[in-house]
This record gives sequence, structure tokens and C-alpha cells, in this order.
Amino acid sequence: MEIEIKNCNNIETGKIEITKDKLNLKFGINGTGKSTITRALQLKVDSPEKLKDLLPFKYRDTETEIIPEIVSSEEIKSILIFNEEYLNQFLFKEDELISNSYEIFIKTPEFQQLTLQIEQLLSDIKKVFSENEKLDMIISDFESLSKSFTTTQTGLSKTSALYKGLKEGNKIAHVPEVLKGYSKLIKNKDCVSWLDWQSKGEQFMEISDDCPYCTSATVDKKETIKSVSTYYNKTVVKNFNVIIDALNNLGEYFSNDANTTLKTITEKQTGLDDSEMNYIVVVKQQIDDLLTKLRSLKNISPITFSSDEKVEQKLKDLIINIELFDRLKADKTVEIINSLNQSLNTVLEKVGVLQGEVSKQKNLLKKLIEKHQQSINSFLSNAGYKYTVEINNNTNDYKLLLKHIDSNETINGGNQFLSFGERNAFSLVLFMYEALHKKPDLIVLDDPISSFDKNKKYAIMHMLFRGKSADCFLNKTVLMLTHDLDPVIDTVKILKEFNNLSVASFITTSNGILEEKEIRKGNLLSFAQICKKALESDLDDIVKLIYLRRHFEIINDLGDEYEVLSNLFHKREKENCKDQRKEIGNDAMSELAFNNGIIKIKEEIQHFDYDSTLASIKDVGYLKELYANATNNYTKLNVFRLIYDANLNQLPNVLRKFINETYHIENELICQLDPNDYNSIPDFIIDDCDKYIIESN
Repeated sequence: MEIEIKNCNNIETGKIEITKDKLNLKFGINGTGKSTITRALQLKVDSPEKLKDLLPFKYRDTETEIIPEIVSSEEIKSILIFNEEYLNQFLFKEDELISNSYEIFIKTPEFQQLTLQIEQLLSDIKKVFSENEKLDMIISDFESLSKSFTTTQTGLSKTSALYKGLKEGNKIAHVPEVLKGYSKLIKNKDCVSWLDWQSKGEQFMEISDDCPYCTSATVDKKETIKSVSTYYNKTVVKNFNVIIDALNNLGEYFSNDANTTLKTITEKQTGLDDSEMNYIVVVKQQIDDLLTKLRSLKNISPITFSSDEKVEQKLKDLIINIELFDRLKADKTVEIINSLNQSLNTVLEKVGVLQGEVSKQKNLLKKLIEKHQQSINSFLSNAGYKYTVEINNNTNDYKLLLKHIDSNETINGGNQFLSFGERNAFSLVLFMYEALHKKPDLIVLDDPISSFDKNKKYAIMHMLFRGKSADCFLNKTVLMLTHDLDPVIDTVKILKEFNNLSVASFITTSNGILEEKEIRKGNLLSFAQICKKALESDLDDIVKLIYLRRHFEIINDLGDEYEVLSNLFHKREKENCKDQRKEIGNDAMSELAFNNGIIKIKEEIQHFDYDSTLASIKDVGYLKELYANATNNYTKLNVFRLIYDANLNQLPNVLRKFINETYHIENELICQLDPNDYNSIPDFIIDDCDKYIIESN
């Protein structure tokens, strides 16, 4: 699959190749545009209209229409990207490590299939609810009624809406004599609004003897007006009316005796006595018991059955005995209960099959939890992290929790306890599980492991790519962008288990042109191999001698030949050559040692001549020409050092440090890319060198 990028940040044009069903490693130095590639791919798939945000700055103030583009030879329908944004947005929640633990760890295709089979076996129960549209409303009304019948251990609560509405009798049905003139308003269904209106106007009566609404005289009526708020509280009236409405709506589900008794109680002119309150308590208890059964049946599902519970007994416990609900023993109630009981009996006829499917699902659930816990905890142990995870089921809400090995307490909010490296490691592993769940066409890892030490890098790579295909990124299309050569060395050269599973390339961006070059096993060399290759090439002798000196350093052969080369690059004449192996002040190099060193050098470069080479090194014009004709940045950097050797201290610190340390032999990897073949020196360093070369002309 070929990806072409145009006019995106620092990349004006370029192409990369992604091989399907493999790990695609793209190694590049900082500034190559790796994050730009990631961002462009994400916007291409998820928000094409936002690609314009990647327009290079140099085009933002021009009238020429330049459009950022990314074109793929094959359609990418979905993409999931691991980067710092992913880590910050989706991980380390207050009460769990990752959102949607159930979706990621439990809801596998096999688990979903078993869920579907169990739901089909329970469909007769669900059918009763789907075919009775009023059942949901009945449950809702019963719930409202139950809440208004609040009870305590001693009976009906005096804070309940029903008690407050009836403690001095039903004053809506029996309006006090002093307020008879307001009867129509009080008994109206909208009386709560009127009471609110009336109470707001009452506060203005102290200002004037006139009505605050119509300005007519109210001197003789003030006490009557004020008595409205004495007898009626709008909130109590509102809640009481809700109760009456619920009782009216549910009337056909109460027995005739219950309807008559409740009507008598709620329409009384005086307050409730003990027997009436006890009657209401019994009604509430029967409502609550029936609601418990109805809710359980309505919500019945595979998770209803716990792992240690017999399905048959669970179903039998849900059968409703109408004889226990004498206050609710009406024809309508009996009809609903009979249909639900019949559906339960139908399911009970298949209870053996249902028990088998439930057992299969519970066993699968146990295996999934054990498998994921073991896998993640094994990684944490192998990587040296002192944490464990646990998939916890709290009321069927599965969460991935974190614990330290020295404590049994769950760690809430991982961010405050985990180091950056620990967060990054957890994030990568959890990202893998989310990607396995979502199955995107392309998985992108943006510089995921460069901050880890070698052991942790190996543990992470093993976790991500070396398991069964269903449990890791093996055989998935993965793009890993990195400035760390270690994963390239491991997957391409060292670890045989990655053979044919990954492809690697070196990417570079120069003058806006993105290019990539394949990295094969033979391209990853020791520095000794790189030196030997350079000595056998057609490079200029001065460049070859630079490699030869470094070769002697890496094999710790600091003999006569090394001393000769050291003197040569310090631009010393023969008679002034020094021997660093001797004490200062008595460190003149002997003729014998010098000649022996020349012999050793000629074994590698047969036509080597100290005097002529020294003349070339002292010839700044020759070195500048050599610099200009160099075909790679690494050669340019080494030649530049020869030109400015005596004046390195005058260079800016960053450039001087890069020249002196970044590519010094002690910092070389055991395996690396040949800098003559892979341009690994940043352009900005060479641009600085070019500037100094031009200024010195």
C-alpha cells in the first residue's frame, strides 16, 4: 500500500510504502516528519476537512492555493493511533486504568455469540414486555406511588407525600368553610399554579389595602386571602395530586376492595388513623415486592445468572404467586402475571439447554479474565514493573484495576502514582487490547518505545507482536514510526522470531522531499564492518583514514598506527609527531614507532603517504572541495571538523557538541546503519556547516 503525502507541514512531497499484515518500521531522525505522517493519516481517515490545518507555514500568507493532501493506493476505512494524545485522552481514569474495559477485554465474538444464544432462550419473557406497551408505564406509575408511600420501621413516614397530604384530611375534596369562595380554583387540576400565583401576590398586601393585581379594595378580605397559604402548601398539593393521579391510573390493577379502601382513605375529611396507615404500609409492601419481580423479569439477561447459581432455581424464584398480592389481585394484574409465569414455564421447559449455555459463558468469562490478567501481569513482571492488574466485576461493570505488588489496595487514578515510563508502558499494552477490540485497518505507533531501556523495549515488543495472532499485533497492519534504531536492529537482524513478520526502512526529509530506503539485515553493521566497507570503497583517502582511526579506537588497538593517524589529523610534521603513550615533556614519537605505524596503515591503504596526505589536510581549499563533493552528511561533518579543527571553540555550542560528541566512537551502537548509505545527520547541522564554509571563503 503506497501512501503519498503533499504539502503537510515540513513534507512538501513524498511517498512511503506500508506492507499489509506486517509490522512496518520507519526509522528516522528527529525533524523527519514522523508525527506529521501520523497526523496526516489520522485526518485523512477521521476528519478530511481538517487536513488544511497541516498547510506549511510558508504558504499561509500567500495567495497561491496550496492544498495539503494524503493519498493511499488502498482505502483505509479505520485507523487507531498510539501517541501522547491517546495516552492523555483515554487512559488512567479515576476508578479504572482504561475506559470500556468490558468492551475491550470481555466482549469477544465468542462471548457475544453465547450472549445471543442465551437471549434467544429468554426471548419468551422479553416478548411479554414488548407486546404489552403499557407495562413500562405501569411499572413507572407503581414506582412513583411507592416513593410517595415512604415507610419507616414503625409504619408510614410522617415525611411522606401521602401523609403530608392527608394529615388533616383531604382539603382539596373538603375545602375549609372560610375558603369556600375559592372552591373552583382549589379543586381545579391547575390549582398548584394558582396557589403559586396567589402566594406571590400576598407579600404585596402589606404595602397597600388594594389588591396587588386589580387594585380593588381588600380591607375586608385580607385575612381570608392570607388563610389560603395557611391551609394549602403548593408543594404538598402538587405531590398529593400526583399520588391521586397514580392511584386513578393504576385503579384497574388494584382489587375492588383495595380501590374502595384507598378511595375512602384519600378522600377523608379528617386525618389518618393507625389502621389506615397500616393498610397503606401493606399496599406499599405488595407494590414493592411486585416491582422487584417485574424489574427482574424485564431486565433478565445472561448476566442475571451468577456462576454458582442453578438456572432452574433462579427462574422458579421469579414466578409470581398472585395469592401473595391480595391488594393487587385485579383481572388486569392477574392477566399480566399469568402471561409472565407462562413465559417462565416455557423457558423452564428448555432449562437444560439454557443451563448449558450459561455455564459455557461463565467458563469463557473466567478464562478471558484469567488470560488477560496473566498476559498483562506477565509483561509487567518481565519488564520489571512492580504492579499487577485485576479485572474486577462490580455489578456486571467490568473494570481493569491497578495494584502495587506490596499492597492489596486498588490504586485510583494511575497518573499520580506512575512514572512517565510506567504510564507509557501501560498505555501501549492497553492500546493493543483496544486495537484488537476495534480491529482498525491501520494501527499507527508514533515513537512508542524510544524512552525505555533495552530490557523494557524487548518486553514491550514481545507483548505487542509475539503471541497468538488473536492476542497481539501479529499479522496486523502496523506502522511504527521511531527515531530509535533498537527495534529495527531487534526485528531485522537479531530476533529470528520476527523473520518475515516485519519490514523496515529509513525515512528522511531534505528540502521538503520525503524519501525512504529499505533496511535489510545486511544494512545493519558493526562499526568495524562499516570501517572495513569504507576502506574498500572509492572514498577519498582522507575520509578512509578517518574511518581507519575510528576502527583502531573501537577495537582498542591504540598502537603505533593509531598514533601516526592522531598526529596526521592534528596536522603535525613528521619531526613534530608526539606519542600519547609517553609522559608529557618526553613524548616525541620515535622514528621506529612512526615507521611501524606507516607499515600498519599501508596494510589497509597501500598507497598511503604521510607527507602528501598531510599537505592535503593542511590545504583548506582542498578540504572545502572535498566537503562540497561529499555525497552524504556524515562525510561532510567529518571533513568540516578537519577544516575547523583549530577553531572549534568558536562554533556555537550545539554545533560543536554535535561534531565532538554525537558521533564520537563511544556513542556508536553495536549495530548501526552505514552513514554513507543512510543520511542520518540532520540537515540543519549541515546547513550551519555550509554557512561557516561560505563565510570563510
